[in-house]
Amino acid sequence: MAAAAADLAAGARALNDRRVEVFGGAGLELAGAARLDTGRPRVPCDVAAVGGALLLGANPPAGHGRPESVADVLTLHRLRAEDGGPPAFEPAGPDAVPGLLDDPRLHRDVEELFRYYRHARLLRLRRTGPLLLAVFSVGERATDIRVLRWRAEDGGTVAYLDDKGERDHLDRTPRSARTAQDVVWTPAAREDHVTGRHPHVAVDGGTLYVSTVGGALTVKTDNDTETAEGVHSEPVEDPLQALADAEIAHARVGPLVLLRVLPYNETAHRHLVFNTRTGEVLRLDGMGQACRRLPDDQGVVFPGGCYLADAPAGSAARTFEADTEGMEFEAEVRSAGGEDVLYVFRAPARGRSLLLSYNLIRKEAAAPIPALGHALFDDGTLAVLGEAAGGEETAAHPVRLWNTPYTLDPRAAGPAGDGPLARVGNAELVRGISDCLSVVRLAEGVTGWTARGAGAGVPPTAAALEAVTAACARAADRHHWLDAPGLGEGLEGLGTPLRTLREAAQQAVAEYARVAELRERAAAAVEETAERTTALVRRARGTAHQRG
Repeated sequence: MAAAAADLAAGARALNDRRVEVFGGAGLELAGAARLDTGRPRVPCDVAAVGGALLLGANPPAGHGRPESVADVLTLHRLRAEDGGPPAFEPAGPDAVPGLLDDPRLHRDVEELFRYYRHARLLRLRRTGPLLLAVFSVGERATDIRVLRWRAEDGGTVAYLDDKGERDHLDRTPRSARTAQDVVWTPAAREDHVTGRHPHVAVDGGTLYVSTVGGALTVKTDNDTETAEGVHSEPVEDPLQALADAEIAHARVGPLVLLRVLPYNETAHRHLVFNTRTGEVLRLDGMGQACRRLPDDQGVVFPGGCYLADAPAGSAARTFEADTEGMEFEAEVRSAGGEDVLYVFRAPARGRSLLLSYNLIRKEAAAPIPALGHALFDDGTLAVLGEAAGGEETAAHPVRLWNTPYTLDPRAAGPAGDGPLARVGNAELVRGISDCLSVVRLAEGVTGWTARGAGAGVPPTAAALEAVTAACARAADRHHWLDAPGLGEGLEGLGTPLRTLREAAQQAVAEYARVAELRERAAAAVEETAERTTALVRRARGTAHQRG
């Protein structure tokens, strides 16, 4: 298995190198810092890319008068690279992007807005489909808003529509449960309760057993009510509670079982993840804010971190030191080739965002990028608006520029051609390479094999070997081109090591089953012998007593 896993890993990485040569594969890379000059002090709240320019949304600082016109809250800027100096965003006229800020109806609507609502202020800019929205707060409640809207087509054509975009904003708000979470939580019912000395609740049809009685939240993998011990335990605030007092729900994401538990007399839900492949249980409360499936059920992502399904125990979770207070899921952006996904989380009440980029092939999450606002240009350039040092009122605002794979140019998906890679396609190659490397990681956990050679490893389990077998079968079924005539050799021949690894894993599973059967027979024989010995001893004692 180790040799087949090594061959599969080498072939998959070689194929990925060729894929990058043919289709390209830019990663997330900091390009530099730029300065955005507003000419007078402003408090920025958001940015948007429109027609190749950067639209800045900002409010006048306290004590600098009330906004009265479009120019007081919305300004256009273009990037200019200075000779021998850092790049800078310089002011552009309102007609720099026709239809955006030069429409008389826009000026009329904005002036009326500020005339009728003395405390109106701009909250944010956002893109939703073909619409660009400017959201203004006009009252104390979160729903007291007025929304300006434009239609921004892909070709760069922009047209102002009206000031009636409230429904477009609220219908697609990230606070909606249907977008914030794409996992289905199933609450535990009375019939899931298992009584006994230490009762618990059966979860996911008996995959796990959860209890909050006896002063602890306990997670078990065995249906044993004679003991309070489990694979995970942590104290609860109120030790005097019954089994039915807690609220318990679960969700299934591939091999992961997610738990949401609210013990009695507590106000905050606890969130845990159980990996059926490794047996690891870990508490990750960030999942409660927003929990999203990674592509192909590779795991889950949440504000400030992620958990990978096929990573070894102890290294599957990655969390970052980031301010995630109030963060909710807002959007996801996929690269043209499908190799990368950008997850956008936002705290609406605080006007802060967090951008987390995930790579499907490397199965890595980059450190999240905090932002007041961000704008993604057609060429994949990401402009991230930051806070001024010390939060001071200033006319020069920091903007970081990133090179990203999230280009909006359809040509970035790759060139047309008749070679083996072009015939399969970039997106399909990404999925196939990702699946093959997932198989390698599973095999690595079983055999102790790594990219540097054989390691110590841990004794494999039947479940881990079955996971390798299933992953091999899944990869072969999903990607027929791995063994397709005329394509296999041109694609590094990944089908052969994949097939070899699957056969080795199947043999190991069969051997485990044979050993398990022998152990059961041996245990039964020992038990039968013990019963016979006990019976003989009792008979001998009875005979001796009669003779005495």
